[in-house]
Amino acid sequence: MSSSLQTFRDILSDKGLMPSEIIADGKLHRCPTQAKPHKQNGAYIAHLDTPATLWWCNWESGEQGTFSEAEERTLSLTEKEALQQRQAAIKLQREIEFSQRQAAAAQKARNELNAASLCSSDHPYLRRKGVPALGDIRQGQNGELLVPVWDASGDLQSLQRIFADGEKRFLTGGKLYGGYFVIQGKPEKPLVICEGYATGASIHLAHECTVYVAFAATNLPAVAKVVCGLFPDKAILICGDDDDAGRSKGQEAAQTAQARLVLPTFTTGTGTDFNDLHQSEGLQEVRRQLEASENSPAPANTIPALVSLDMGDFLSMPIPERGYLLSPILPVQGIGIMYAPRGIGKTFAALSVAVAVASGGAVFNWRAPLPKKILYVDGEMPATSMQSRLRALVSGMAVPPLALKNLNLITPDLQPCPMPDLSTQSGQAVLEPSLKGVDMVVLDNIATLCRTGKENESQSWQPMQAWLLDLRRRGITVLLIHHAGKSGDQRGTSAREDIMDTVISLRRPREYSMAEGARFEVHLAKARGIVGDEAKPFEANLVTEGNSLQWRTKELEDVELEELKRLLSEGYSVRDCAEEMGKSKGAIQRLKKKLDGE
Repeated sequence: MSSSLQTFRDILSDKGLMPSEIIADGKLHRCPTQAKPHKQNGAYIAHLDTPATLWWCNWESGEQGTFSEAEERTLSLTEKEALQQRQAAIKLQREIEFSQRQAAAAQKARNELNAASLCSSDHPYLRRKGVPALGDIRQGQNGELLVPVWDASGDLQSLQRIFADGEKRFLTGGKLYGGYFVIQGKPEKPLVICEGYATGASIHLAHECTVYVAFAATNLPAVAKVVCGLFPDKAILICGDDDDAGRSKGQEAAQTAQARLVLPTFTTGTGTDFNDLHQSEGLQEVRRQLEASENSPAPANTIPALVSLDMGDFLSMPIPERGYLLSPILPVQGIGIMYAPRGIGKTFAALSVAVAVASGGAVFNWRAPLPKKILYVDGEMPATSMQSRLRALVSGMAVPPLALKNLNLITPDLQPCPMPDLSTQSGQAVLEPSLKGVDMVVLDNIATLCRTGKENESQSWQPMQAWLLDLRRRGITVLLIHHAGKSGDQRGTSAREDIMDTVISLRRPREYSMAEGARFEVHLAKARGIVGDEAKPFEANLVTEGNSLQWRTKELEDVELEELKRLLSEGYSVRDCAEEMGKSKGAIQRLKKKLDGE
């Protein structure tokens, strides 16, 4: 066995994976895990060519990672290109694997639910909790309760199994985020979002309201966003558990849905949720507390209590990974800024990013794992120009027709009034109705959409910063578009970068002419969590093919190598090349060594 294969085997074993052999063909292979040796709940992708690369995933633990044996020597251009293609292929296979496992789990959920019987309220778990079988809860062939997990479209995405002893398990590979179980109630009652089935059943019995069960505190904000999007005009109560996670995530969900957070209060008994209150003090007390909260006026001008956790509680809290809207530059709940000099194509770049995220496609070297809802707010472009640019980009990026509904646009020409000033609370309030159900908002650009205060003063940026942080807290990713100053840096105060996950600088290439259209160098001036090849600068060029526009990219180093090769072939000395390319003599000598394959 080669040393690389042995290294791979050691890593997989350390991560709890048990492949009978390691097949290094660049394809995804499933394998058993130490926890469940008779099932295929592990996966890996292995490459042995330089540099040897391994991706792994343990579905039992929910962990995944990548390992690469980086060679000390400099990779050749051919090797670098092969490595980039390999990394892109691994990402694609990984995304396909996640999607396939979720689809398989959804199909398994449908099969199990169809084969299940009606649930009796005499089930041991229901008897112990003092609640009946409500909604479309079922009983499996082994006697376990089956609670469907529905998505926002009403499709089944997973199942929760509840056993007689109270143990709860979700389908392996199933999707929970944003999923819910619903108990229908009277339409005139407020909607309620809570954590568990028994809690939801107690609330429904006491108040006759429609209850959305989120299954976990960490899922409360996501379900609140879904419910708020489905019923924007309905009153909503968040009934959290009275523990650290319930209070923290309950408050976040309440803010997401502009709802009231209600926690149970115990007089004679003890517990954390409304089912505990039901069992200790009766349904009448549950009803009283819910009605009191529903009918009480909203507190005015009060400051909500901040959630404080000790280090032990914080480290043990299950916090889901953010994931990406556009990998690797725009995380979920991220804030980014893209800036460039005038006239090199930053609006084309911004529109392309929005289209890629809306369609679950790719732009430049970045890929959107799933289609998402996007709001694009433009402050200056004529509607006809926006239309022609989008039409050509949609054609060139092969956007499916269904994805067109995922991108909403606000342009000045189509408005009955001037565009709002988003640096003010009143301007932000004007935009608020358009943010319902949105995963990401693009603001193009700061100069035209944020008009209050002085651009160079950090104090003028504070109201905008507070709003952006609030959007992030509500689960909305933001991409700001801005102008570069004469120095090439973003114009105005540098304080903007403090809260940014990603700062993207589009720079004018050497010997660039505006007649070339959209062509620029892409540099990541700030990039949290982005390292290695993903952080390397590259050149992007928008080319016309018939009625379509398509992006072409090259590593910036490759561009420099091509330029150096041309100059050397024309008889330029190293010193002359350095002067011509605007680089140091040492930098040119290093590039020349790469050309020579050293």
